[in-house]
Amino acid sequence: MTVFEMVKYHKQEYPSDIPLRTEEVAAHFDISKINSLLNCSLHTEYSYGKRKFNSSLISSFPALIAAQKDGEPQLWKSERWAEEFAQFVISLVEDKSKLSVIEVHPPFKDYTDINGFIRSYTIFEKTIHKTFPNTEIFIENRYGSIYHGGRFLISKLDDIFDLCEYIANNILHLKIALDIPQIFSAHNANKRVEYIKLMTDIKKLRDYIGGVHLWGKRRSETGRKVAHCGDLTSYFEDDMETKKQFLESFSECFNDGIARKLVLEVNSRNADIYSIINDLMGVDINFV
Repeated sequence: MTVFEMVKYHKQEYPSDIPLRTEEVAAHFDISKINSLLNCSLHTEYSYGKRKFNSSLISSFPALIAAQKDGEPQLWKSERWAEEFAQFVISLVEDKSKLSVIEVHPPFKDYTDINGFIRSYTIFEKTIHKTFPNTEIFIENRYGSIYHGGRFLISKLDDIFDLCEYIANNILHLKIALDIPQIFSAHNANKRVEYIKLMTDIKKLRDYIGGVHLWGKRRSETGRKVAHCGDLTSYFEDDMETKKQFLESFSECFNDGIARKLVLEVNSRNADIYSIINDLMGVDINFV
């Protein structure tokens, strides 16, 4: 059975029969306070664009402020950075019992490697779990940035396989928040066989996957494909057979009865959210 727990995304609305217990909450470096009616899934700094670094909260963390390049945050820059990052997250959350998930993001390759990241992350995890022992920590694969100098450390499937080996060897609690469209983009996938091959390979990683991101793309008036807009029909450009085979392989990939978090990162009309949910339910995916 393939089951997911839906995470509410921004102000989007959902069908009344979809349970909602957790919502994604922005927690980047220009945020100094969070508000949430549901349990929180903190979407921490993701390094896409410049930050002001001028809030009253961030001013208490000099290592976070110093780790930047032309205003763009350099994540996991040092072990001191990791300690301050943990304290930043702890300071953001007033109701400690409501923090369900902390979602973090990978560093760039020009200033660290997988060993450096693991050393820093281990400090972060230990510090966080002293305050939030039951909170899950996910890391999202990333592709595409305006950053100059290096690419994201965790982007392609080989990067994720390597990371999972380090997680196992170091007995860490970190899991993957797998962003499916970003994986497809990182591998430049644009054919049916490529989509299905990637989903088959992802299945080998599913024991380490705690959450999944899914979203559409839609062409603008100028013909450019806009991320986080549209549904799966527009993502696959009306190729209904490719969409059908993707949905079947997606359902099979996670057909192990484990309820992973699902975030539909759709910034366009609410109808696109409903469309994706209907597509998922059409291949017998259930929401709990």
